[in-house]
Amino acid sequence: MDVNLRALRYFVMSAETGTISEAARRLNISQPSVSAAIQQLEDLYNVQLFLRVPTKGIELTVEGLGFLERARLLLSQSDQFRHDVDAISHTLGGEITVASFVNLTPTITAELVGAFHEKHPNIQVRILDMDQHDILSGLAAGKVELAITFDLALQSGFSASVMATLPPYAVLPPEDSLAQETAVSLHDVATRPFVLMDLPHTRDYFHRLFADQRIVPRIDFRCHSVEAVRSFVASGLGVSVLNIRPSNQMTYSGRPVVMRPIAEPLRPLKIVLLRNNRLRMRPALSLFADLATRLIPALVAPHRK
Repeated sequence: MDVNLRALRYFVMSAETGTISEAARRLNISQPSVSAAIQQLEDLYNVQLFLRVPTKGIELTVEGLGFLERARLLLSQSDQFRHDVDAISHTLGGEITVASFVNLTPTITAELVGAFHEKHPNIQVRILDMDQHDILSGLAAGKVELAITFDLALQSGFSASVMATLPPYAVLPPEDSLAQETAVSLHDVATRPFVLMDLPHTRDYFHRLFADQRIVPRIDFRCHSVEAVRSFVASGLGVSVLNIRPSNQMTYSGRPVVMRPIAEPLRPLKIVLLRNNRLRMRPALSLFADLATRLIPALVAPHRK
């Protein structure tokens, strides 16, 4: 059986006052409750804590003196623990843990965290760069407090606040004839070698876009980041479809891509602020969520034109 902190407090108060009755009075409980708590400790640890002295009350035994020292230390540590936890829960400081979908981190999340740090320098934002599978797992396990992500494979028990909507668009090499069009058909995209954004749940979204049009893409390459997809397209290895638009048409390789809207009405992706309903929103986290709600729509605007 684990030590009962309440019983320890009753014992310490009895030792300090010298009588069960005075301890009970100060604790605002009955004398039998104090006596029972002391007896519980003596039985649990097989010690005698007090000598009952007629007319004088109680006196600590040698065992009781040693027990008192350790009880005070444990109660002090317990009080400090409670104080520290309260600080974590209620003060506007410390650390918050936010997951960010990998392709949103450089375009949206970095700007958001920078703005938040300017307003609240005492709150450390720990960003976890993740794909959707890891985000959902982290939220479910309580390892992630909040996520900036897409509305992909959302589970019951999660709360999703929509921040912005991103329609899909075609990514083309400049030399492709489709790059001369003002808008392209997904059917024409399907005739070219395709570079797939191949992340958990993300790949399913892109497959569904084609399936809804009763076509199948010619997947030649699979990449795990927006910039990898764009670089493959810029190198003439195929075409692609994405949702988030980097503000620069140039790729890491120094070659450009062309971005065109898709003619067919296709399901967009929604950027959401996602949280587990079972986890309480700490004040510091609420501040971050409030700023995200205000700022993300403005941050997204340049990336969907």
